[in-house]
Parts: sequence; C-alpha cells; structure tokens
Amino acid sequence: MKKTNILLALSLLFGLLSATAFAAPLTSDKDLIGSWFLEYTKKSPEDTEKKPMGMTWVINNNQLVQKDIPQVRGNPYDAPAVDYIVEEGNLKVSILGRAGKFDVYSLVEKTDTAMVLKDNKYGTYMYFTKK
Repeated sequence: MKKTNILLALSLLFGLLSATAFAAPLTSDKDLIGSWFLEYTKKSPEDTEKKPMGMTWVINNNQLVQKDIPQVRGNPYDAPAVDYIVEEGNLKVSILGRAGKFDVYSLVEKTDTAMVLKDNKYGTYMYFTKK
C-alpha cells in the first residue's frame, strides 16, 4: 500500500511538471508577427540528432512567407506567401494550391527570442530564433 501511494504521488508530480513544460496554446498571432529563423528540426525534444534548416519564416498581415529556402544545388529561393490563422490554439498555415487544406503547428515553447513549434502531421519539432 505504501509503495502504491508513493508511486501515485510521483506519477502525479511528474504529470504536473510535464504539463508546465509546454507553452500555453496560441490565442492570437501578435506574438508570432515578425521574422523567425528556422535553425533546425528534431524528431523529439530529447533527440540528439538535429536537421539544419537555415530558412526564415516571415509572419505579417495574416500571411507567412518562407524565405531563403536552401537547395542542394543553386541559390536559395523564396516560397510564395500563404495565408495563416490561429485557431483552437494552433497555427494553421494554408497549403499552396490546396484550398481548405492546412499544415497545423502547435506551440511547444515561446520566449521573446526563441520559439519551438510542433508539426502536428509529422511530429517534428521546429526550433526558431527571432531575427
């Protein structure tokens, strides 16, 4: 009985601590507006393998533009602007050429100079710094 109570208390404590590690859901886009440099992505926050990205997301006037997208050969390019909305605590970015379809990102962590988004489709974590 004593072990069960201890395990229950520890699991409750762990649950509370893990819930506070995540940021509050997005309520508006005011904190997102600006230029964000996508440094790297990871499969999970604990993963040691980082995939360098090196592109910029410019969020302004309800549109998102991805700039300086690297290529294997040639110069980096910019993607056309797409609309976005903040809905149900997530950032929903329109998919170019697919009316009514969205890529959905949830906010994991946010400070004044850094942001982590999770791609809800693939589960990838995206690490940004403010430009």
